[in-house]
Amino acid sequence: MPWFGWLAALIIVAALSFTGWLYTIGPWRAVDFTIEAPTPQPTINAATISAEREALLVAFQRDVYGTMPAPIAPVVASKQEVSTADAGGIERVEQWRVEVGEARHFNIAIARPPGNAPAPVILVLDFCGNQAAFPNRPSAIRGPVGYIQWFCQADAMDPIVERVFGRYVNAPPFADIAAHGYAVALVYAGDIVPDREPEARAALSRFAPSDTGALMAWAWTASRAYEALASDPRFDANRIAVWGQSRQGKAALVAGVFDPRFAAVIALQSGRGGDAPSQTFAGESRTEITSAYPHWFAPNFATTMPSVEQHQLLALLAPRPLLVGHGDRDGWSDPIGARAIREATSPVFAELGGEPPSHFIRPGGHGIHERDWEETLNFLDARMKR
Repeated sequence: MPWFGWLAALIIVAALSFTGWLYTIGPWRAVDFTIEAPTPQPTINAATISAEREALLVAFQRDVYGTMPAPIAPVVASKQEVSTADAGGIERVEQWRVEVGEARHFNIAIARPPGNAPAPVILVLDFCGNQAAFPNRPSAIRGPVGYIQWFCQADAMDPIVERVFGRYVNAPPFADIAAHGYAVALVYAGDIVPDREPEARAALSRFAPSDTGALMAWAWTASRAYEALASDPRFDANRIAVWGQSRQGKAALVAGVFDPRFAAVIALQSGRGGDAPSQTFAGESRTEITSAYPHWFAPNFATTMPSVEQHQLLALLAPRPLLVGHGDRDGWSDPIGARAIREATSPVFAELGGEPPSHFIRPGGHGIHERDWEETLNFLDARMKR
């Protein structure tokens, strides 16, 4: 067997072994949902959230995410139609270059549904960059501007990454989304602030206050993408949802809280710093996440327990539609703690005339699977497409 055949075999064995470890003794072992997490404090209701809204926004910036940078009006420098053949078989694709002053630029890859009516939009914060979302990574779709995770750098890794983290970890189901009547707009927020500390600090210094974390900057980027999309009459500015999973799920929540123009928020397996409590119940702790990703948060989050808790963050979204989801083997994201957060938040949504946050638990671990998108589209059909 040629050397590259042996190398491929070793990579496959390593991936299978890693997956086995994840599901047996690692963070993707089965979660015991009969356990209850403590009720988060303080107790909240619509009156307290309404009265304390501005103070809560200040506290989340100071204690958790850092200061939201001042807005910079986006300039859509170019819009380029991409043929179906050049987009890996995906139809009605175009690509925008969006410039944002000192923050430089990011790209949006858009797939539109059939028809001429203004389309509702799902703004997806992707993980491996826009190019990786299209079959065979076509050269017509721009890749990340700067740093990208090592396993995102080559299409040879895609089958392994998808085996471990799910079929849709890189790419949304374009055809299904179009069939439901939505445009999907892909943004890699790492174009603005890369997801590695040295590059992140350098990027943040160009346009953000010194305490701003990457999660807040990615939320800021989502708002600039919203403004670019809303300026195009082919898209319905009143029906743009922000979608993210894992770290992008955290950013989606923050974007929704700090930008009420988003009509709905979908945050899947967002874990610590997302829909799970800062007072760790299970899974990744505040110390672990800030040690591994110090650039994500405000400096205070690493050293001091926040004066606010995540049920207050979710309540700031009320009464807009919110979908959260977890895997029954994703203990690292603390789904039991997240359940307590959601339950503590639900009365606020009801009191403000909304429906409680929608939620689901699917089989499996951390990643993006068919069920995640089924739940997303059903949720949006019921709550945003009206």
